[in-house]
Amino acid sequence: MRLPVLLASIILVILPLGSVSAQSTRATSDGGKHSAVAAFEEGQNAQQRGDLNSAVRFYTTAISADASLFQAYYQRATALLGLGREAEAQADLKKVTELQPDFARAHRGLGQLFLDRGELEPAKRALARAIELDPKLTGVRIYYASALLRSGEPQRAIEHLRFAIEQREEVTLAYALVGVAEERLGKTAEAFADYSRALELDPNNATAHEGRGRLFETRGETARAIEDYSAAHRAQPSRELAIRLAELHTRAGQIQAAVQLYRRLLLEKPDDLAIRVEMACLMGENGQADEAERLIAPVVAAKPKDSKLLARVGDFFYKEKPAQAADYYRRSLEGDPKNNRARVQLGAALVRSMQIEAAMPVLTDAISREPDNYAAHASLATALFKQKSYAEAAREFIWIIRVRPEVSASYYFLAISFDHLGDCEQAARAYQDFVRRADPATNKSEVEEANARMSQLQRLIKEKKCVTPGKKGK
Repeated sequence: MRLPVLLASIILVILPLGSVSAQSTRATSDGGKHSAVAAFEEGQNAQQRGDLNSAVRFYTTAISADASLFQAYYQRATALLGLGREAEAQADLKKVTELQPDFARAHRGLGQLFLDRGELEPAKRALARAIELDPKLTGVRIYYASALLRSGEPQRAIEHLRFAIEQREEVTLAYALVGVAEERLGKTAEAFADYSRALELDPNNATAHEGRGRLFETRGETARAIEDYSAAHRAQPSRELAIRLAELHTRAGQIQAAVQLYRRLLLEKPDDLAIRVEMACLMGENGQADEAERLIAPVVAAKPKDSKLLARVGDFFYKEKPAQAADYYRRSLEGDPKNNRARVQLGAALVRSMQIEAAMPVLTDAISREPDNYAAHASLATALFKQKSYAEAAREFIWIIRVRPEVSASYYFLAISFDHLGDCEQAARAYQDFVRRADPATNKSEVEEANARMSQLQRLIKEKKCVTPGKKGK
């Protein structure tokens, strides 16, 4: 889960010149001290103008003139952060804590640097020290709460965020982070309320939009989840969020919207092969098969032994070219024999390409590894049916119906299996179950055939002309 980008650098504070002058008790007798103060002053002027390189040079001059001037180290750290020179800034902040251990802002700055790098324990220590020194210091509660959230301490995070809200400090972000903490504690109603409160204060808050989007997603409200995720991505673009959004568009059947997101991701990172395959699979479903195949070719060339990617390439070819798909699934399994999904897909592709004999041991192996795998049982039932092993097929269809009774087609093939076995009564019941569940518009011919066969079976049952079960269809 993404947490918000707090700030690119520690909070910039231009320290009052008086505090620097007051520090130099020997200023009247030591020209070096006067030089340090003057250089520090020039550094602050440059920093206020946005000329950070000049600011760094002036602060360095001040430090050279007076190595005990902790304010110069601190201000140089803020300028270095603005220039993206984090390692040097960290060294300066550490120096400040040595020269002036009770200077809370330096501890806050170190804590934020550690937090931005994901070094949670040193971040928490530095931020806790800053709070101890100055409980009302701007930003420190928000940073500390973020560190607590990342280290799995949501309840403690809430305590600090509530304090920040009472202080009227970053209220929108604080409410959004309270929502994150509540969500992790399983308090979804409270989290939803706090995300919504944050969005009332700032309709563009990315953290709140993303959090509320997650809650909509768990509720199955895909359209509203897409709306919130889209707003979050506009406010704070993220590759991770774009991928999640594309997945939701796919789930909602909005294939072109998902493809467009993947296109943008590929423009940013053309060598992302996983995204390339996902996009190709969607384009294949969207009638853009030729272009999709062109996207697939470089993936296979670049990663000929990547089991995960090979399995996805198999998915791409599964519907239209099942024999080719089977080859990719087989190669995927060679690289990762524990991937039972690839094994199930291999069996299914073999069935689709009418390689029934080859499919049987693959599907049997898949089921032995994962006895409740519905897809494996469904493919095995189809294979047995096509092989005219009706008794074994019937057993599989019965298992399938028990697991997913809503799938009408299973009743139809079970009925045909019983019919071939000469079991009139069970065949009639299965045909009846099929007719009751099937969509008469979509399955018009099958429903008509089932009704006709039911009438014939009822007559055979009445006339006691059914073949004894087990003696037909062998």
